[in-house]
Amino acid sequence: MKILNKEYTKACLTLALPVMITQVGQVSVNLFDNIIVGKLLGAQALASVSLGNAVFFSIFVFALGFSFAIPPLVSEAHSQEKHDTINSVFRHGFIINIGIGILLMLLLFLLMPLLYHMDQPKEIIPDTIGFLSIMTLSIIPFMAFQTLREVSEGLSYTIGVTKATIIANVINVVLNYVFIKGMFGISPMGVEGSALASLIARIFMMIFLYYVLLKEEKTRRYIKDFSLKVSEFSKAMFTKMLKIGFPTALQMFFEVTAFAGAAFICGLISAKDIAAHQIALSMASFTFNLCVGFSVASTVLIGRKLGEQDYFGLKQVGINNLKIVFIFMLACGLVFIFGRHILPTFFTKAEDVEVIQLAAQLMIIAALFQLSDGIQVVALGSLRGIQDVKIPSFITFIAYWIIAIPLGYILCVTLKMGAFGMWIALGLGLTISAVLLVMRFLTLSQKKINAFENHKLA
Repeated sequence: MKILNKEYTKACLTLALPVMITQVGQVSVNLFDNIIVGKLLGAQALASVSLGNAVFFSIFVFALGFSFAIPPLVSEAHSQEKHDTINSVFRHGFIINIGIGILLMLLLFLLMPLLYHMDQPKEIIPDTIGFLSIMTLSIIPFMAFQTLREVSEGLSYTIGVTKATIIANVINVVLNYVFIKGMFGISPMGVEGSALASLIARIFMMIFLYYVLLKEEKTRRYIKDFSLKVSEFSKAMFTKMLKIGFPTALQMFFEVTAFAGAAFICGLISAKDIAAHQIALSMASFTFNLCVGFSVASTVLIGRKLGEQDYFGLKQVGINNLKIVFIFMLACGLVFIFGRHILPTFFTKAEDVEVIQLAAQLMIIAALFQLSDGIQVVALGSLRGIQDVKIPSFITFIAYWIIAIPLGYILCVTLKMGAFGMWIALGLGLTISAVLLVMRFLTLSQKKINAFENHKLA
């Protein structure tokens, strides 16, 4: 009996692999930031960046969620050769993404002073605010990039995004060293230098991807036809995109803020617990973001099947992609287990022995919930492909904020288990989310098959 369908697996990997490379590039921006900051400046600076990233991405991910309304609509319209619809999704998506980005950028600036009143280690707050002040400026260029990216991926053209991300990542790494250490006549900037490197890299990504898509045959017509004339906008399209984007944004917000909340809870114990949490989270985020490639492939392929009204194929694509991610994350979990004493040493100085030992313990838990993490993100991508987003958003809220975070506080603070207890709770939340989302996809896809067959019989 075949475990994987050859045709669907090839289609998935063709779309997923460039996206995975892109995700590696995007995650590597933060991964290399953490490694370079930890190595050059030590555990306290790493804790500052960790807290800053926790706050930044808690807000920023909400904006990203709105952009995820673009691929399923573009993919469905592309399968039906509705080019005007793709143009409409593009221009409406751009306005939504930039508008949300501006609002959230202002919100971040307003929230920064509250860090002094959240029981975090006082010695890391000034660096955290300095880091955040610069990182916040990167929201607008990144949201413009994200709009271009999602349209491109909806059209099944992913390599252009990959090129932009890889080159931007190289720029980020080089500038990290230049700004943090102070080279070529530039004064040492500390953690603020790391944030400035990320800002410049994201501006480059936006500009580079625009020109790549302008030259590519698949995407050129949509870039050239792009217009922001008021007469070309409609309330119906804004409403349709917001109905998909808003619940998706909430779903991503619930998940990411759960991990950000975990960082705050760990901060109630010590800076050591925050640093160890950040090391383990950096590794877990790395593999998770690789799985985003499979999730994007699921959204695009299932959106295509939806447009073709091939509901049996739709369900089989989803199941096949769940099998692929299970195998992939099983391998990643084994790497975490066998490399748990080595991997944390890449993130901090050798003398930070306690941080390294605690991070090694967290890596064991991270390895165990890798399977659930991969499955739930692919299930979410599959559900997004059939434009089902409201219930998945509710599922993630229950799994993370009703179960994981309260339990994490009890284990971490009340029972004094520290970051180790927090990660046990996060693992449980991921597992619950994965089970419920897979059940949701299987139920809905089967309903579509049954309704189509009944319609044919009638």
